Amino acid sequence: MTEALNLISKSKTRASVYGANTDMKKVTKTVMNKIADELAMGKSLVKILKENPSLPSYRGITNAVVKNEELFDIYAKGRRLQAEFFTDSIIDLATSPLPSDMDSRFLNAEVQRRRLEVDSLKWSLARIQPYGLRNKKEESANTGGITLSWSNGEVEVTKND
Repeated sequence: MTEALNLISKSKTRASVYGANTDMKKVTKTVMNKIADELAMGKSLVKILKENPSLPSYRGITNAVVKNEELFDIYAKGRRLQAEFFTDSIIDLATSPLPSDMDSRFLNAEVQRRRLEVDSLKWSLARIQPYGLRNKKEESANTGGITLSWSNGEVEVTKND
């Protein structure tokens, strides 16, 4: 019986985070700035909303971001800073020394855990910020060529596309 109650309470929590009450709570710049600050600290949007029941639902946030350019800019800034946090976390995981007092089997497990965590962060980072902090694709260099020809002391330049 208690398992059934736990499942019901979990489903209510999921409903409140993912989509219930989307019309009851308004997404404002203040709310979005709070969410962006939490994102910048490495938290997921789902975790932020679970920890703060006063915030709008997941669906409410995503709908507001899609519909309002100003809210999207705030959200995108939070995600860019989250990507920077993930980068720093990857560096910390990769460079922190392993405990010296552990059995070799546990050390191997720790290495595998860190590898999984780094891979997960790299995957997330690649989707959040595929082009870096400014999230702008670098302009590719012009791959066209030029042809120089000369005759009778005259130089002619022709651009090849």
